[in-house]
Amino acid sequence: MLFAIFLMYFIEGNSFARNISISGQVIDAETETSLVDVHVSLLRDAEGISLFRTGRAGQFRFDKIAPGTYTLRFKRVGYETLDQEIVVNADSTAITVKLKHSPHQLGEVVVTPGDEEHAHFEKTTDLNLSAQELDQQMGATIAETLSGEVGMAQRTMGRAAARPVVRGMGGDRLLILEDGRRTGDKSASSADHAVAIDPTTATNIEITRGPASLMYGSSALGGVVNVKRETIPQALPHRPTMNLIFQGESVNSGLTGTTGFTIPIGDLAWRLELNRRHTDDTYTPVGILENTSLSQTNFSTGVSIVKGWGHFGISGGGYRSDYGIPGSPEGHIQGVTIDLNRQRYEGDFEYRFQQSFLEKLKVHSTYTRYQHQERESNNLLGVEFGVLTTNVSALAYMRGDAVAGVWGEYRDHATGGFYWTPHTREMSLAGFYLKQKRLNEDLTLQGAIRYDVRRVEPFKEGIATRAGTVERRDFGGVSSAVSGIYHWDDHLETGATLMKTFRTPGIEELFSDGPHLAVYSYEIGNAELGSEDGLGTEAFLRYAAKRMKINLTVFRNQIYSYLIQANTGEIEWGSGAAGWLWIYQYQGQNAILEGAEFSVNTEILPRFQAEAGMSYVRGTLTASESPLERIPPFNGKVALRYVTHPLNLHFTARFSAGQHRLGDFEEATDGYIVYDAGFQFSFPWWQLQHQAVVTVENIFDTEYRQHLSRIKSVMPEPGRNMKLLYRLIF
Repeated sequence: MLFAIFLMYFIEGNSFARNISISGQVIDAETETSLVDVHVSLLRDAEGISLFRTGRAGQFRFDKIAPGTYTLRFKRVGYETLDQEIVVNADSTAITVKLKHSPHQLGEVVVTPGDEEHAHFEKTTDLNLSAQELDQQMGATIAETLSGEVGMAQRTMGRAAARPVVRGMGGDRLLILEDGRRTGDKSASSADHAVAIDPTTATNIEITRGPASLMYGSSALGGVVNVKRETIPQALPHRPTMNLIFQGESVNSGLTGTTGFTIPIGDLAWRLELNRRHTDDTYTPVGILENTSLSQTNFSTGVSIVKGWGHFGISGGGYRSDYGIPGSPEGHIQGVTIDLNRQRYEGDFEYRFQQSFLEKLKVHSTYTRYQHQERESNNLLGVEFGVLTTNVSALAYMRGDAVAGVWGEYRDHATGGFYWTPHTREMSLAGFYLKQKRLNEDLTLQGAIRYDVRRVEPFKEGIATRAGTVERRDFGGVSSAVSGIYHWDDHLETGATLMKTFRTPGIEELFSDGPHLAVYSYEIGNAELGSEDGLGTEAFLRYAAKRMKINLTVFRNQIYSYLIQANTGEIEWGSGAAGWLWIYQYQGQNAILEGAEFSVNTEILPRFQAEAGMSYVRGTLTASESPLERIPPFNGKVALRYVTHPLNLHFTARFSAGQHRLGDFEEATDGYIVYDAGFQFSFPWWQLQHQAVVTVENIFDTEYRQHLSRIKSVMPEPGRNMKLLYRLIF
């Protein structure tokens, strides 16, 4: 296979014998001045093949173009997106493009050529945050960055350990991916485990639900969060590009720096990215929350051969994070320090077919080495995790909007310290098929089916533990989904999704046995657990006119054998700083999660926008009709924006009702309302694009608590916080 790849690299087709080019200049339609930092994508048959970012003179150029029909797509923040068809014959083509200003547009979604796994498929309830929107919402974690979106919450144990929650569902019911691949960390298994991705390294973030989510996993009833980093370049830039981000915040004296370079070398594209984040302990309205500091280093590099037939690339990188979990009388009074270390290596191959029922073939492989140590204040090792993960996927994109694929994974999981989960390996294999069918101009159907098998095999079987007898477990099941989208006119569309998911218990849920001081608990698995089956339904309405957007979604997820970690009410004596810990054991119970989401965005006056969003979810254990624990209360936000170019201003009120529907041994949380304000300013200078975002969060230093915070009984949420983000693009 490698021989064939490099053979294609050295052989040039006849169509590239002459250097035919497409070039031009992008200008403002009103002032006719040159526009810098316009993203120009060259597409053929709706597939991105190259990318250019204009410089000071607004010029772009694509060389070595074969004759044929192409589409040029022009995108820039504050301007309307423009698609222009170009017919290339034997001679080079030069054009001038005028972009119209769009002051009511909050920001364009910037999509890099070829970066969407399911670009041809209509969106159901998906979300895509562009680089500009990320800058406006950038937090210290992926979860904090997304927490302002409707339906999103975050499970936290301090600022460093946070993970998104969607519609009350977290863990691996909400998959977090890095460039479409699993991260290889342990953030899904426990509240104190951080996601091994820094948000400043993201180019954009996608949230996918419905049939397309089954391309990535069988259990994602809450959806898929895909963080795009582009560590392996998939398009060849026509000049070196640089992206520099600086972020600072006052609430913890935090400083972050991220820089990335992409350099073309012939047909090679080389990518290098460096990231450093450091914070002190977090300030709250009632004092400093001790042992919440963070020190993090992240680097990656990748190289790719980019040709007309596709690309082949490899990458490698490391992520190191040392962060604190605050103390509690229930766990360890001085808290716990976590040392997280991850190495990640990837290979990616894509081949585009010219005359075939196949459009393209993609093959990807990832190897991840993850180490995680939790140390008490006296530096005594409490818990240690080591995970080696290898996965391989192959996807065939067929003409006619269909995708078929296979995915396999091998996972070696070991523990140390005072945590006695047995050394175990997991082997998983899955096959899936996704199809879209446009029945007429108004109605589109999507469907997907997936079958997974998984084997959980301890290296030593027959051992009796408090979780049960340790022995091999085999699982297999089908997941499927179907969606329908009906377009009533150019502004209104409605749709519905029916989804069946399949989730197998993880190693921790089956075999855990030991004290976990960072989450203030003694954890026991359940070796007899079966698979979890979910049935999700949702209906949505979307209205989009020039000056108003409305989204409404209602959903109901019924989950059979919903796997939860429940407080048994029993105490393990002799563990923890206080000499005891609550015992939590995994169990499966039938549950229902149902609710609604609503958002509206309207231009109330020229350049003035008002937006509001709110969500509600109710979780119930059906056997006892009792509340499901750790469910976010009714919450939302209201914002007023002044949007012009190059300055945007905003004032936002975030609010939440109290949560008094509580599971056993769960604390109630009061409601709150807090206020934020800020501005965003962008300007070109020389051949550089500059962007600055200044935000003041919690302006009035309000004392409030989030219901999903595991440390809410110890300390409230952060106090007043002044944030600065500066981005420089070359």
